[in-house]
Amino acid sequence: MNLAGPAVLQTVVRSLFVIVDAFWVGKTGSVPLAALTSATFLVWGFLALGEKIAVGTNSLVSQASGAGNSDLAKRISSYNLVNTLLFTILLSAVLIPVLPLFYSLMNIGGEQELLCNRYLVTLLAGFPCITLLSTTAAIFRGYGDTRTPFLLFLLGVTLNFFLAPLFIFGYGFVPAMGISGAALSTLAAFLSAFVAGLVILKKRNLVNNIFSYRFDFAIIKETFRIGLPIALNGVGFSLIYVFVSRFVMDYGAEAIAALGIGHRSESLAYQITVGFSLASSVLVGQNIGAGNPDRAEKLAWKILGYASVMMLIYGTLMFVFSEEFARFFINDAGVIKISSVYNKIAASVMVFSAAEIILSGAFSGAGDSLPPAIVGLPVNFLRIPLAAVFASLWGLTGIWIAICSTVILKGIIIAVWFKKGKWKNRKLVLK
Repeated sequence: MNLAGPAVLQTVVRSLFVIVDAFWVGKTGSVPLAALTSATFLVWGFLALGEKIAVGTNSLVSQASGAGNSDLAKRISSYNLVNTLLFTILLSAVLIPVLPLFYSLMNIGGEQELLCNRYLVTLLAGFPCITLLSTTAAIFRGYGDTRTPFLLFLLGVTLNFFLAPLFIFGYGFVPAMGISGAALSTLAAFLSAFVAGLVILKKRNLVNNIFSYRFDFAIIKETFRIGLPIALNGVGFSLIYVFVSRFVMDYGAEAIAALGIGHRSESLAYQITVGFSLASSVLVGQNIGAGNPDRAEKLAWKILGYASVMMLIYGTLMFVFSEEFARFFINDAGVIKISSVYNKIAASVMVFSAAEIILSGAFSGAGDSLPPAIVGLPVNFLRIPLAAVFASLWGLTGIWIAICSTVILKGIIIAVWFKKGKWKNRKLVLK
């Protein structure tokens, strides 16, 4: 609980970046909010790719610190900070030119496409600001420190709280930048938090001098081996929503805005489970590194139990107050009505979502990140044909059912796979 508490707070605070942006952009109308929602689906995939080094770093540093090899942990940390910067610059250079292809796949155009493009181009231009903070947070967690990442993200979201309305609406000499301002405020906040985190890492002697960087193929190979399956799963999840959103778009901008609000309504619950997942990853990684796989398994199940209780409470509140959750983001009666239906359905499957997320974190901590990808990619893909079939039967509500029914399936399969215990055979490869 000492690890999970700050980790939960960290991910909850991180989710506030999206909520703050949605809150202020929503004040400018349903079309900008729909554009932000469409952009968010793509950002999920971009983040999955950009943060795969952070995922691998968390696992490797956890195992190295669990094995008592501080020199290896410091080397992994410092090298992967530089690797994150170089990789993200390359990733952004590749993604920006192909953005129009994604808009075409999502069937968005006109003003919504224009606004979506403004947001994404701005965000990708400064994408290293986000991924560098993610890797920095992963380093702290690898050492068993979840409190410092929480404080760093708290610093960032506090800055974003003040910068977002300033950049979106303008004031004094600061021009009104609209949806581009939302992206710019996020980047400024993440960059500030990263700089603070790097200073702390140096003061605690947890990283080497980053200017002593050299290409270490073994570290890169292990980092990508662990992070790539998780990244591909995240990219697949994002791309699937690109196609699912085409079905939603058939019901108009109100429907796509409602989908975004639905995701934001459940985002707090999601971030809570991600926080427990981070704790699971750290504890499993450290115990695998220390040669205690049975204790690693026991802790993973215990963490899932704690999180499930919280999901039952949150899900009940979200089900009962489904309209109130939606009204927080927008005053449009039509959007609120549609969002309320989504909220009720999503609230019913939160325990299964917790199982998938937390046990995936445990797999990742053990260095065996392939099972979550093998489960996640095909089951998430099922959302596309299910959305088509269920929409013909129950309309927009059918699409909500298609999305949430796959959550149940993933949660059950990943739990059964984790119980088999083959992940316990993983060993620390680097020396």
